[in-house]
Amino acid sequence: MMTQQGQPKWKDDYMAYLGMRVKEPTLASLTELTTAHLNRISFENISTFLQFQEYHQNDYFLQDTERFVDGLYKKNIGGTCYVLNSSFHDLLSTLDFRSRYAFLGGGHVALLVKVPGSDEEVYVDVGNGSPFFEPVHLETDPTNVSKFGNIEVMLRADEEEGTYKYYRYANNKPMIWEFDTRIFYEFDDFQPAIKDYFRANNTFTSSLRCQIWQLDKNRSLSLVNNVLNLQYESGEVEKHILGSVEEIREVIDDEFQLPKLPVEEAIDILRDLDIDIFKQ
Repeated sequence: MMTQQGQPKWKDDYMAYLGMRVKEPTLASLTELTTAHLNRISFENISTFLQFQEYHQNDYFLQDTERFVDGLYKKNIGGTCYVLNSSFHDLLSTLDFRSRYAFLGGGHVALLVKVPGSDEEVYVDVGNGSPFFEPVHLETDPTNVSKFGNIEVMLRADEEEGTYKYYRYANNKPMIWEFDTRIFYEFDDFQPAIKDYFRANNTFTSSLRCQIWQLDKNRSLSLVNNVLNLQYESGEVEKHILGSVEEIREVIDDEFQLPKLPVEEAIDILRDLDIDIFKQ
């Protein structure tokens, strides 16, 4: 649906959910949008389970920002990289930013956004639970570090011009992805990776996950199955083992502040897949 000004109806709803108003496209406004996204919208796979049967019936994932925004309001759902970064890409396009996709490690989708008034592209990523609170200057900041607590991410130029490596360290455990900014992608180029993503017993179809940043409290919340980790900017981590679905519901309501998130439904689907999130 379009407004009288030719803009999609979901644009205003999306911006309102972020608590943002439309501003001139600048590096500063891009930074504000990115930070707001990470603080308001969770990185989670509960929505994956809600779409699990639908995906396997269709064998295709339809990118649909209107559906995403509707889910924010009706169910407090967020998503993982395929949904979060593609929806943010659409939003940025309505705000007159020039955005395109990057594809990391054969499975992760992020964004490259042109700095207004410049030829420089910056790396933007609201879809992997990493502390990218502001755009990363790949070209002009070769020693960039995005850090929070014990999570540290660095993007480094590789041997060929336009190619990079993504290094993520959490508790000193490294994860490395390669990506090539010279390649231009359409969303459907990611369908093979999405097919693997929705495969049974894969990383995001064999456990319950929900993560969100709360920078006003200097912390990140991460729920994996029944284990809640509260990580603070200082590096301190509080770990809590939740013993029931009711306790998980309480945490999602009170700590994550996502009272509509249908976590019980996702847990039921996991049970149907013979996965017990309380079994350690």
